[in-house]
Amino acid sequence: MKTHLLLITALAATSLHAQEKPADPYREPKKDAASVEQSAPYVDISICCETFSLPLAVAAKLQRQQLPDSELYKQLLASVEKQTARQESFTVLRGKSGQKSTAESISEQIYPKEYEPAELPNSVGVAMSPPDAKDQQTPVPDPSKLQSSPDLSSFNGLQTPATPTAFETRNVGTTLEIEPTLGEDLKILDLRIVPEIVTEVGRSAYGQGLSTTESPVFESQRINASFTVLINQPFLMGTLNRPPVSKVDPDSANRVWFAFVTATLAKP
Repeated sequence: MKTHLLLITALAATSLHAQEKPADPYREPKKDAASVEQSAPYVDISICCETFSLPLAVAAKLQRQQLPDSELYKQLLASVEKQTARQESFTVLRGKSGQKSTAESISEQIYPKEYEPAELPNSVGVAMSPPDAKDQQTPVPDPSKLQSSPDLSSFNGLQTPATPTAFETRNVGTTLEIEPTLGEDLKILDLRIVPEIVTEVGRSAYGQGLSTTESPVFESQRINASFTVLINQPFLMGTLNRPPVSKVDPDSANRVWFAFVTATLAKP
């Protein structure tokens, strides 16, 4: 009886083993996210943000061709070589997947945003003191016989101009903020990106006389968006034009800026 039982058990094990498919020696086993991250040769992500500008008519014609982003990028590079387009900016920033990184090339412009208004004293007093005991010939003036004091507007030295009471800081220059999240296959990247270019173009005056105040005028070019991009493939984020009434570039209304981002796995 025991012999038959052992024989049946051996046959069942043989049958189960025969039903299992042999492992494919040419196919790598599937890895989970943790093992992919640990086995990845490069864990840092490099983000390259570039802008190119070209005339409005040329930009519109190029966009109507509906080219893939990589082909559009190549044509812009060729136009830069031919000097029919300009490369306006170039910023590279590296960071870890899932972490925020920021690059700044700026100067801090501190300026007042709140003022205490100009003031004029409500009254002016006259101080009198008795003569020195050694000088008995100096009479004490009679207050009742003093003439009326002059108009307050003549006391220019007593006027208080508008005084700043609160200040604000604006970063003038180029700022790039990124937050990349790398996919498990190391080929797709979810990217939150904020490129910004701020330029101080002058100052504006408000008020009259001692109440006159000044504030700086800035021009800003900014994109704040999230994209899904392919590693090693240029991606068009959008246009990053100057304001149409730009003081930096009077012809800004007739010029278009294309903003591209390219993500790669950093090689140390």
